[in-house]
Amino acid sequence: MNTHVPPPAPWFKQPWLWFILAPLIAVLIYSTFFMYVAVTTSDGVVKEDYYKVARGMNIDTSKADAARALDLNADLRLDTLTGDINLRLTGNLEEQPQILNLNIIHPTHQKYDQILILRSVDGKGLYAGSLEGHISGKRYLSLSPDNESWQLRQEILPPYTEQLQYSLAPQQ
Repeated sequence: MNTHVPPPAPWFKQPWLWFILAPLIAVLIYSTFFMYVAVTTSDGVVKEDYYKVARGMNIDTSKADAARALDLNADLRLDTLTGDINLRLTGNLEEQPQILNLNIIHPTHQKYDQILILRSVDGKGLYAGSLEGHISGKRYLSLSPDNESWQLRQEILPPYTEQLQYSLAPQQ
């Protein structure tokens, strides 16, 4: 009664070994891919007046304070169909700036930001410009002169109809 017992299969043909090793190999491949993505791509810069102090964050409100001291306000009209922008700036400015910078900022992706130049139409606070592209989703409006001595901000939310009107004021 001599039974012939076949020899065991080589180690690499054992199913339980591959059952244990397959998740480990998959984790190694995925972690290598995600490490590559993390190193080769950059995070978008969020535009805000933040600066780090030790482990905390502070907000620089000097530009909003300067706008508040000048009692500045702006009424902005956007025509999303034609892309026309009209802005009326009111306040206690000695001289109206010839150029204003209007930044339409996406909250998370810098590539969706629009930096627009509004030029004075009449020298008395009326400015005009045009959009560079379509606006969708939440945005922040930031208005400042070329020397960035003051700043007005406003958050805007969809839906964006053909005629939009916003009031920009210094942030509290």
